[in-house]
Amino acid sequence: MLNNNFNIRFKKILNDLKRRPEDAAKDLGVTKKTIDNILNGKKNLSFKLIKKAVSVWPVNFSEFFEIIDDTKNGFKIFKNAEANSTKRKMYRGGEAYYLYKDSVMSKISSFRPEWIQQLKIVNNSNPNNSNVKFNNGHFLHQFTYFIGPVNFYYMSNGKKKVAQMNTGDSMYISPYIPHTFTTRKNSEKKLGHILALTYSDKISTETLNELNAIGYDLIKRSKLNLKNKIYSFKTVLNYFLKNSSMSIEVFNKKIGINLKKILSKKEIPDQKVIKKIAGLLGINERDLTPPVIESEVKIQKYDKNKKWYYPSNTQKRYLFVELTSLSQIPTSKAFELTILSDKENSTLFEVPTHQYIYNIGSEKIFIKFENKILETFNPGDSIYLKPNLKHKFIGRGKILIFRIGGQISSDTLFHISWLSDANLRRLLKDDKQWFN
Repeated sequence: MLNNNFNIRFKKILNDLKRRPEDAAKDLGVTKKTIDNILNGKKNLSFKLIKKAVSVWPVNFSEFFEIIDDTKNGFKIFKNAEANSTKRKMYRGGEAYYLYKDSVMSKISSFRPEWIQQLKIVNNSNPNNSNVKFNNGHFLHQFTYFIGPVNFYYMSNGKKKVAQMNTGDSMYISPYIPHTFTTRKNSEKKLGHILALTYSDKISTETLNELNAIGYDLIKRSKLNLKNKIYSFKTVLNYFLKNSSMSIEVFNKKIGINLKKILSKKEIPDQKVIKKIAGLLGINERDLTPPVIESEVKIQKYDKNKKWYYPSNTQKRYLFVELTSLSQIPTSKAFELTILSDKENSTLFEVPTHQYIYNIGSEKIFIKFENKILETFNPGDSIYLKPNLKHKFIGRGKILIFRIGGQISSDTLFHISWLSDANLRRLLKDDKQWFN
């Protein structure tokens, strides 16, 4: 028997299409009893029937399938021994260039992190060194934490650049920026390595499918100019004017403000005007002030990081060091966290985003979940945590934490917040027909 969630999803599709069991049976060329048995969980929803449904209804294959939860008790741990079993050497130009190891990955988040050792040793920091092999860039965003003497190379405005990175330094690089890494020659003869934490953020596979279906030529017309605040405001206002089919003449008459005058200014209007425009267009005020592009590549040296004690300066249980972050992706946050006491304390973290955690220290620590489950977390271990899972850290040590919003942020978060608790529960497991 297939997971009953297949049957629940099938019922949701019928509800959305306003198909009764007898209607679905007629469309799919099966008996009503077959449909009833599928909806009641007595019969498998076969892939043959799914293919038939996709061929006759305006639905996609993905609508029949859900994400598989591969966590247990809200987390998934990946031990250092497991990571070592995934070692693989990468070659560039016929020479050994990288040693890769997997880190924890879960099916319910877009983290695709890797431990990467730089096998190529360079004698200088020349960005045009012929021994340095750039990649072509990749779709995923990347946050990188550096350990040891590593050179980070990247392309900016068609030019090759290099940054000399050391332990604790970090960087962000946006999609499709060509880049590479090497070890700088050092007296200790140590090879540098990085934690390359890549993730897809808001452009999920489903989003990408929709973009592809619409096509490049049409999607390109929706792009906003996010170069600075005024360009951002102007282009997003134009977007909502087009979506409302409202001409400049109608806009001026209804709002009593000259649109051309607004757009000719070199600064965005004050909040009073923005509120008036948002009210006229029936949108949220925040929609008129989207984020600007802060940077395609951002390098953060360790001594420039912000630091603070948690939960307070008088209760110094943890030391947070904030690593590279950007306002354009506000839910992506990276921290180096030092646990300052061996003793268990009452301070619990309840983080609303997906979390990736790696033990970068040399000491074993423990993670306690919901004040019930205790998990050993050794050096080199990594772990994924679901949002809002209560947890605490026990034992002196140092860990790397990276957080992303996934799909449950911004508009998605607002949408689920409109629902009552009862309707939220129904949304997740809706097994009711839309009428009795």
